[in-house]
Amino acid sequence: MKRSTIKTIIILVALLFINIEAANAGLISKLKLYIHHEFSMTELFYYSLGLITLSFVSYVIAAPVSIGREKASWMNYYRYSPLKYQYKRETVRKISEILSNR
Repeated sequence: MKRSTIKTIIILVALLFINIEAANAGLISKLKLYIHHEFSMTELFYYSLGLITLSFVSYVIAAPVSIGREKASWMNYYRYSPLKYQYKRETVRKISEILSNR
């Protein structure tokens, strides 16, 4: 590539970043204006407090709890179990024997 092409690409990328930053600043100021227009400070405080409380309760309910060496039973649903694979192996072997005898 020529030097002028590289300079043009660098300038265009820089202008793109500046444009994105300006658009982002405008959107954030509009979002702040919307939030302050729709909610009073006490409503915003209560909504934030409720959201934080709901998030904490959801985390406490959904987080796995260690019980001895095991975790909650739903965490072990996809765990490797040799018995399952042994049963599947035997089933495949039986099907293979049936098909090979034909």
